[in-house]
Amino acid sequence: MDYIVEEILAGELVPVLLGVSRESIETARRMFRQHRVISHVFCDKIPPFLRLSVCMKFHTVRHSANGRLMVTALQDFAEELNHADLIFYLIPCTERYANLIWRNRAELESRYVIANPAEMRRVWFGKTEEKNATGRRSTT
Repeated sequence: MDYIVEEILAGELVPVLLGVSRESIETARRMFRQHRVISHVFCDKIPPFLRLSVCMKFHTVRHSANGRLMVTALQDFAEELNHADLIFYLIPCTERYANLIWRNRAELESRYVIANPAEMRRVWFGKTEEKNATGRRSTT
């Protein structure tokens, strides 16, 4: 992980996305365009068309029945970069990973800021839902 340590500055936001999906790809691209940060995507395999992405670094973790390997990999990743004052922002990008995070939330909250469901939708799609004066929801 030396290449990661050299690229991340103290005090920097580190987006950690779980799973490869339309949401994770768009989120990584938006984070790179708006904030010039590279997202770290943890997944079980990398699609060939994304192998050379400039806005994502992939960390492959073999799928296990209870997700224990993924939780361990996330803890190890945060521990490896423990030397700097970083903000790890954990965003599950598939339903399977969202359920995994909620089941293991207590273990991960000590190192990660975990996006709640409303925040996940806002980050994925770049929109927020607001109620207007008539009580109807609108997206911005």
